Amino acid sequence: MTGTPIVTERDRRNVVDAKTLGRLRTLAWLSRDQLEGLAQSLESKKIKRRQPIFYEGEASDRVYVLLSGVAKLSFLHRAEKVLVGLVGPGEVFGVSSLLPNATRPFRCEAFSDCVVGIGRPATFVGLMLGVPLERFSRTLEVTVGRWWSMLQRYTNFVGLTVRERLAGALLELGAKFGADDARGVLLTLKLTHADLAELVGASRQRTTEQLIEFENQGMIKRDGRRLIIMPQRLRDLADYEAIPAAVRNPVAPPGSPRGE
Repeated sequence: MTGTPIVTERDRRNVVDAKTLGRLRTLAWLSRDQLEGLAQSLESKKIKRRQPIFYEGEASDRVYVLLSGVAKLSFLHRAEKVLVGLVGPGEVFGVSSLLPNATRPFRCEAFSDCVVGIGRPATFVGLMLGVPLERFSRTLEVTVGRWWSMLQRYTNFVGLTVRERLAGALLELGAKFGADDARGVLLTLKLTHADLAELVGASRQRTTEQLIEFENQGMIKRDGRRLIIMPQRLRDLADYEAIPAAVRNPVAPPGSPRGE
């Protein structure tokens, strides 16, 4: 990972060198013209250790290539940082910018002194694939968008209580498989307690106890084997702010009963 320095004298003008991009294993498959175009489109920036590159929750409008050093991805849970992973030289990150209207799910900062290449998503996709960003983003959304949501969901569930995880799961199910009902939002899926227990990573007994508590508190109702949820009451849980935004306000996939 050390080897030849990625940033040359051209970095003084914040320009990335095409030859050094070509020596990165992750970009070596690009043609010479693509490498030249990518180099011209990226602005290099030196980031000191522990300085932020971007913040969790901000708009995703740039894509990044790590040219040297190491960066780390994390998120805040009850004022504590949870480390998601480390980024090495040559890796492309900030890829949430390739999805429409996305925000940053994680915070990124320099783990060591870094040099990053910063580019616009539309230019990046156009150079790499030769298609407009909008077309690529929509394709990405309908193919790996569900995987992306699940990644965020399970990463962000770290440290949440069963109560919080179950509230988030019920709200997510309501967004994807719910139908408006005079009593609340009716889940059109018939889910057993065992299904819900697997969904939130808890025992069946603990999940059943929490469902009974929710029912006693008027947060859910039963309609045979189906559940009716009261979204606002679930959102008003005392510790609900601990549930990440991606889980609190999930985006329903196209064609779902409550897709928006």
